[in-house]
Amino acid sequence: MSDEDYNFELALERELAARPRDHKVDEAREALLNGYLADGDVVYYGRQLEIFLEDRFFHWITKKALNELAQEKLIGFNEKKVAHVTAHFYRPRRHRYPARQMTKAIELIREFSAPDFTEALGNHGELLADAGFASIGFRVLKKNVNEHNGVRWTKTRNNLDRIIERDGIQYGVEIKNQLGYISKEELDVKVEMAKAFGTRPMFIARMMPKSYIFEVQQNGGFCLLFKDQQYPLLAKDLAKRVRSGLKLPVQVTKAWPETALARFDKWHGDNS
Repeated sequence: MSDEDYNFELALERELAARPRDHKVDEAREALLNGYLADGDVVYYGRQLEIFLEDRFFHWITKKALNELAQEKLIGFNEKKVAHVTAHFYRPRRHRYPARQMTKAIELIREFSAPDFTEALGNHGELLADAGFASIGFRVLKKNVNEHNGVRWTKTRNNLDRIIERDGIQYGVEIKNQLGYISKEELDVKVEMAKAFGTRPMFIARMMPKSYIFEVQQNGGFCLLFKDQQYPLLAKDLAKRVRSGLKLPVQVTKAWPETALARFDKWHGDNS
């Protein structure tokens, strides 16, 4: 099954549903009820709240807390189909007229969820990576890889985005220019692929939970995180509207910042 025809978003939904309940869910419930959803005429797209609270809680913790609060009718909840995704909206229970706010949010979600645009985001992330690697002396050996060093990956029909090399050390790189986490299922597949190819696993993403980062490190790899989703220059207007309308962490990015390149360069040097 290929990356293109496998629905990793659906895999992530199944994964979250299967996780045992964590005591941190109670803390997230309190943070939501006493903070964002305490009162007022506000409506939040579920992904917003996951990101707003990600410094304190993993996304799946916030999601479980929201699901429980909605099921217990302690907050208002609406589910809306938007293009190829289902958007969940949450609001204080007393807010009875959220339709206009949801409509505005849906218009933005429809724009940045459109298949052509998500493909453009993925391509932009890869272009930034290629330029960034080159600037610190790494060679891109292969792109969209399912065979390397005489080993062909046959367990699934997945590819790794890049194989890069410097100082005789190779990395199998996966690039995720998206707001949400990579699913644990996909993470495990890509780590296993990198190891099968005799390379170090490397993940480039907006954000990953500490447990995922630890797993990559335990397998000799590195995670390069940016905090922001990176939009191409032609999407400057959309980025501005998404930041203003939904307060999501998106930025128009022409090149990786030198600080990010320095983090990877130093780690590589220390672990060569």
